[in-house]
Amino acid sequence: MPAGEALTPEQQSAKQMEAVLRGLDPEQWVAVTTDASPLAVVAAAGSGKTMVLTRRIARRLLDGSADARHVLALTFTRDAAGELRRRLRRLDIREPIETGTFHAVALRILRDRAMAAGAAAPVVANDRGRLIREVLTETKVRCEPGAALADIDWARARLVEPRDFASATRMARRRAALQGDNYQLVHERYVALKKRRSVVDFDDLLADLLDQLRRDPTFSDVVRWRFRHLFVDEAQDLNPLQHALLEQIRGGRPDICLVGDHRQAIYGWNGADPSTLLEVERHYPGVTVVSLTGNYRCSPQIVRAGSAALTAASIDDDTESRRNDARAISVVGTADERDEARRVAAVVRDLVQRYGLKHVAVLARTNDQLDALGRALASAGIPTARAVGASILDRTIMEATRTPNREQLAAWAESVWTSDEVNPIRARVAEEVDRFLTSNEPGGFRTWVELRQPFDDLEPDDDGAVALLTFHAAKGREWDGVVVTGVEVGLVPHASSSTALQRTEEARLLYVALTRAGTELVITWAAQRRDQPSGPSPWLAAVEATIDHQQPQPPPAMLRRPARPVDPLDDLRAWRDGIARAAGVSAQAVCSDQLLRGLLADPPTDAAAVAKRLGLGMSAAERLAPKLLSLLDRSAARGPASA
Repeated sequence: MPAGEALTPEQQSAKQMEAVLRGLDPEQWVAVTTDASPLAVVAAAGSGKTMVLTRRIARRLLDGSADARHVLALTFTRDAAGELRRRLRRLDIREPIETGTFHAVALRILRDRAMAAGAAAPVVANDRGRLIREVLTETKVRCEPGAALADIDWARARLVEPRDFASATRMARRRAALQGDNYQLVHERYVALKKRRSVVDFDDLLADLLDQLRRDPTFSDVVRWRFRHLFVDEAQDLNPLQHALLEQIRGGRPDICLVGDHRQAIYGWNGADPSTLLEVERHYPGVTVVSLTGNYRCSPQIVRAGSAALTAASIDDDTESRRNDARAISVVGTADERDEARRVAAVVRDLVQRYGLKHVAVLARTNDQLDALGRALASAGIPTARAVGASILDRTIMEATRTPNREQLAAWAESVWTSDEVNPIRARVAEEVDRFLTSNEPGGFRTWVELRQPFDDLEPDDDGAVALLTFHAAKGREWDGVVVTGVEVGLVPHASSSTALQRTEEARLLYVALTRAGTELVITWAAQRRDQPSGPSPWLAAVEATIDHQQPQPPPAMLRRPARPVDPLDDLRAWRDGIARAAGVSAQAVCSDQLLRGLLADPPTDAAAVAKRLGLGMSAAERLAPKLLSLLDRSAARGPASA
């Protein structure tokens, strides 16, 4: 087609569909293209779960089997929802779809319903910790605030009534922080305090929406009409409350796609029930199950180590690495936690030299272990990031939402702008705070963010630091080099794991930790911890048995993934992103992928043409044109740009 000639709608759709199906292996291709419904995609670690989910949505929108206005894609974190939307945009899917966490979607539905009825919309409490501390003070119950909230959250997630809490915890062999009548007392006062303050917490949103759907058939019909095509990410993490809400929205219809991995079900302690995916045929009769068994993240050595951890706990795993051999995993025994920390710091220093700070992580089973490790890394001059959702964006949003009132929120935004060094992401959050404050909309900034998702255009960020996280906090992330520490008696499995189900979850948790590593994995254990004898985990022998000291061999040809086609837009996107970072704006504010494609299809010839195409002044165009024109020449040599 001549350069610059517009594509017909049919040609544009075909081009988009080609991009959606490009590079898929046979298992991924089936998961994306099958018309089966209901569908469960069981995706091993590193098998391209998010890619398959987004491409399945895109495929159905492009072939007309789904309507974007009636799609509901449910995730478990704000970051996951944002990544899903970003990936759809990269596939040129521009129609807005309803995507978000269970809580965010419930909040939007309830808010729309309240506004239609002229009622007050729900307001999410900014700081639950402050509320529960007030309750504990009022009731004189001695309990850690976080532990009290954990009890409340577990019971709500499991649909346990306050009067049944004691018996439910005994049956689950769960150690409750609120004993005897204290749970019912604290729960009742907590509910009453929220009502007095006219606020709700996130689980209230789910329970309230479920209750309204059950009580009002007309409302239920409207919601089901609106959401006809259901997609659920991380389905193994569904708890009974979330599953009940999902089923109420589904209403028995078959159009649902569940994506997840029962081998990564690690939130049973928090109320999750992996049986939704483990026993998917029972929950969804007639379901088609597609398994993604190829791991493209981890080397064969790491895949074998993770599989051995599962097998040692009688969990089947058929995952295959689709990567070439890498370094053999290392298992390091240490004298105690101080010796372990010193050895870990030395290992991390070497890993950082090979992969860079942001591509290395140190993982531990508990938060307590991280203190000594953090001190040793700091002494070695290695910067660390120790937080759940360690991105600057998440931490900044949390800062803003914890301000107690609008005046202090305004003061917080002002402090960001007047700081000596203004981080572009912090400035972006401060700008959104200003929009919220000038809108005079009721509710808090947290509610505003959940409803509008104003930061989806921001790519995930990092601090240029080694991640220092618990096994749980590491789920969903990946690094080139990982040190998994404290793989020993009493920690892996944890001493609190007293039932077979709990020990099985502990094995899955170790599997998650091991498979965060892509290329290099080091495992440590201590012979003594806190001056008490310890020793290697009972599962470590099986992991060590996988270590192969033979010369690395390439994988069989049938397991090799086709090389990812080079996208001619890659260099242009990098050029655009660099300009955006320097200017402190989003990449889309500089120019869209569509404009980049247009430049590649019909390249400008000089600075004047660059100024016209990008809407720049001549001085800026003259500064940017040489690099851009050079990139266009190089990118054009690679072939047609991908969608």
